Amino acid sequence: MRGESLGFTVVLAAALTAGCASVDPRASFEEVRQTVAGRHPGEAIWIRDGEALAAAEARSRELLAAPLTPDAAAEVALLRNPSLQGALEELGIAQADLAQATRLANPSLSVARLSDGDARRQTIAVTGDLLDWLVQPLRRRVAEAEAERARLEAGRALLETVAAARTALVRFQAGEALAGRLAAIEEVDRAAADYAIALHQAGNLTALERANAEAGWAETRATLGRARLERARRREEVVRALGLAGEEEWRAAKIASPPAEATLDAGRLEELAVAERLDLAAARWAVDALERALALTRRTRLAPLGIEVGVEREREPDGVELTGPVLELRLPLFDTGKASVARLESELARARWQLAALEGQARSEVRERSAELGAGRELVALHREVLLPRRREVLQGTLLEHNQMVVGTFDVLAARQREIVAEAGAVEALADYWTAWYELERAVGVPLTDHTTGADGAGMEESR
Repeated sequence: MRGESLGFTVVLAAALTAGCASVDPRASFEEVRQTVAGRHPGEAIWIRDGEALAAAEARSRELLAAPLTPDAAAEVALLRNPSLQGALEELGIAQADLAQATRLANPSLSVARLSDGDARRQTIAVTGDLLDWLVQPLRRRVAEAEAERARLEAGRALLETVAAARTALVRFQAGEALAGRLAAIEEVDRAAADYAIALHQAGNLTALERANAEAGWAETRATLGRARLERARRREEVVRALGLAGEEEWRAAKIASPPAEATLDAGRLEELAVAERLDLAAARWAVDALERALALTRRTRLAPLGIEVGVEREREPDGVELTGPVLELRLPLFDTGKASVARLESELARARWQLAALEGQARSEVRERSAELGAGRELVALHREVLLPRRREVLQGTLLEHNQMVVGTFDVLAARQREIVAEAGAVEALADYWTAWYELERAVGVPLTDHTTGADGAGMEESR
């Protein structure tokens, strides 16, 4: 009798623990990589050992050795950004919680030895929580929903890191180009100031005109100083976005040429965002997990708070051994589970409202970024097709009139300065366009090149 009861307990425990989930989260990370495959350049590495660290460092050195493009910067960030690596550890936490949810509570062993003179009684009991065994499948489903939410959040962290790296590099590319244009303007203004000083000394220019030329040069130098400071700030933004230490040597490629014309359907992009954004998918899984947790709590709240079952063996003073089953109940007389149910109901309602708000925010972001992208495209076209050609035409005409002695040297210098200013404006417009492009891509959750019409992709391929 004793052997049969104990054997039944062991077999039952083995059957219930056969489906225990592994604590190794690598499979979860592979699922994340498959989920975001095609949505970003390069491959992400989860650095959990020395081999992965060495691979990430080798690949990042290779990328940093060449002029950085936005896509190369994104790949470096996937390999080096410490905040991303920290976010990926949520996969390990969720996997450990899932593994814990598939395991049963440890059984209890109690031993008692009673004596009264020469009379001694010994009792041994092994018990386990039957309720824990019964609700284990439901508890597992709750943990599985939470693990899926963690995977989606990890995928979202990957895409957010990519967007931040691309945007930071584009802003630095623009800052570097702008500082270069301003340096050229400073040279023109210095030449104008030197020429004005020489003319004034020769008596061919008034003191007021000389002072005006020198003041213009000083203003340009101040603007150039601010631009160089802004370039340094933007460079550090790139360093932070990529997760660099700061001492690495790297240089940015030139900002891409204007993209080919492309038509984006804002309404279609809204629907894509609702369907494809990983933060929305994670929010839906959060609702699902709470629904499962609430269902589990409702099913078990009126059950005894503990159902201990097991086997007990007792040896009497006369040597007789008694063996039999043990059932111990902890009755829900004071805590009936109402508070737990009420809390989960409120948490579920909050999660549903948060999901609705996030969907509305996603649609709004898509409309806003689409408007920014449309305005940016118009500004790029204005600079490329009108402003820059006209400024160059004015400069050529001014040079021709200067050769004919119709206008003076100051007029040529002023025309050259305006041309450089137009070039600087074109660079800023282009940077604004690419920033809006990457922000819209982040808002939609998928690459925009897969959802454009009327574009040959030439400009975008150069950037990518």
